[in-house]
Amino acid sequence: MLHGGPRRAHRAEARGPRAAKVGWRARVDGPVAAQVTSSPDGAALYAATLGGSIVALARADGSTLWSVELGDRAYTTPLVREDGTIYVGTDAKKLVAISPTGKVVFRLETDGEADTSPVFGKDGTVVFAAGKQVYAARRGGDLAWRFAAKGKVFTAPAVTDDGLVIVGSQDDHVYAIAPGGGLSWTVDLGADVDGAAAIADDGSIYVGTDAGDVVKLDAKGHVVWRTPVGGFVRGALAIARNGDVLAGTYGPAPRVVRVSSEGPILGAFAIRGTGAREFGIHGGPLEDADGALYFGAQDDAVYAVAPDGTLRWRFETGGDVDGALSMLSDGSLVVPSEDGTVTLLLP
Repeated sequence: MLHGGPRRAHRAEARGPRAAKVGWRARVDGPVAAQVTSSPDGAALYAATLGGSIVALARADGSTLWSVELGDRAYTTPLVREDGTIYVGTDAKKLVAISPTGKVVFRLETDGEADTSPVFGKDGTVVFAAGKQVYAARRGGDLAWRFAAKGKVFTAPAVTDDGLVIVGSQDDHVYAIAPGGGLSWTVDLGADVDGAAAIADDGSIYVGTDAGDVVKLDAKGHVVWRTPVGGFVRGALAIARNGDVLAGTYGPAPRVVRVSSEGPILGAFAIRGTGAREFGIHGGPLEDADGALYFGAQDDAVYAVAPDGTLRWRFETGGDVDGALSMLSDGSLVVPSEDGTVTLLLP
């Protein structure tokens, strides 16, 4: 799933590539703006496209195993159950479940575009947002519950160890939804919250806002601190193993910022910007087993940054890299790009 787990920490168990060596490059039917995920056995990779499909690629060589038309653009990271069932949202206002062989299991209609990445609730339901609604769907496709925010929910839900579903909204609020769909708490942060929350090992909740800050909330929704980071924070955050918060920012000076769990900025890695506030790095980086960071940016490139903060390598694709990167068990890195390609970089 997006960022590898329901708390959205974005940590890999493997060591990533020390150099950008291409294993294969596969072209699909449209831009890929979301993270690519894998089958439980690792043999297939699943890419949702803005061409309106979900495509299964062979891990070995990038060849197409199957493709399913979704009816409209798909901005969401495919969610994969242990039995191999794949769930993906679409701007056709549907959540689609697909078998490992590419057969549609169900299509659940929603009131708005299902353009946020789904997550498993503690009870096994598939939780996702569409329009102003947050939905929980059972295995068979029937609705378990829904929750209504006051504004568009653009964040992929995150789930705490206690089962609370955390979402942000363009009504400036963060909501904590109880496992049955009722409101547990909400807090007004005064600006849009468009990127998925990240939940730390101690239960602290971190979100980014269009006010250009990273906010720490406690488990009850109280603001602990707010740290300005110099640009919109619109993608999912990440949390390093030592508890630091990792945020990608937009312009005018786009960068990845490392924020201490106590609030101060510890460091940053900048990329060349255009001066525009709408240009930048969409989300928090992936941390590998050694603490190296991997992320893409809207300058059509992927970056590897060593634990000491120096550039290890830079790899150019032909389009924006807004989707999060995935690392396979052997350390291979899967790169989605809005030039309509998926690239495997070898460890």
